[in-house]
Amino acid sequence: MAKDKFDFRDWAPDYDSQVAKASPTDNWMFGGYDRILNTVVKYCKLAENSYFTVLDIGIGTGNLAARFLSNDMQVIGIDPSSEMLKICGNKFPSINMLLKGDFLHYPEDLEKVDVIVSTYAFHHVKPKDKIKAIQMMKDQLKPSGRIVIADFMYKNADAVESTHKLIKEKYKADMAKTFEGEYPALYYELAAEFSKAGFKVTGEQLSVSVWLICAAL
Repeated sequence: MAKDKFDFRDWAPDYDSQVAKASPTDNWMFGGYDRILNTVVKYCKLAENSYFTVLDIGIGTGNLAARFLSNDMQVIGIDPSSEMLKICGNKFPSINMLLKGDFLHYPEDLEKVDVIVSTYAFHHVKPKDKIKAIQMMKDQLKPSGRIVIADFMYKNADAVESTHKLIKEKYKADMAKTFEGEYPALYYELAAEFSKAGFKVTGEQLSVSVWLICAAL
């Protein structure tokens, strides 16, 4: 796999402390962090399905993966950051497999899984590559599997400017500057692409900047 610009070598050691501090707040970026991760698990409907394996794309330090471990699931994690993978492995040695990868580059011979999840990572994928990423995820799923993604998104094109304005006024932050060179999706456009790929799509807005999309086969 080609070298990924999202190595996060400098951020990785402080990531957990930053999200833990922001989680109880309504911070525009990581406010409600624990609630958002719990909602991802909820949409996986583990109690209603005989799911056993989960692939976490952009596993980071393993905070979402930990929730699947507590549900006795087999976790496979991929991430472009070696430092994130190292921290994740130290925190959760019971994770079955931790490998370099991303939405467009899977490790060779990766077995199909029941569920694919991802948080705060899909905005790294360029618009022209998001459709390819959807198909790659679909190809990696077992029958009756599902994908659950929570990420920075806008409701639609009309909401981009108003979202930026709201964040500037309420949180004194510049979302546009923060995401220069990155690609938050438009929720309804992304949902339409999942539908075109044959998924039944549900979802909701979880914070001012984070939306969740669930795509089930």
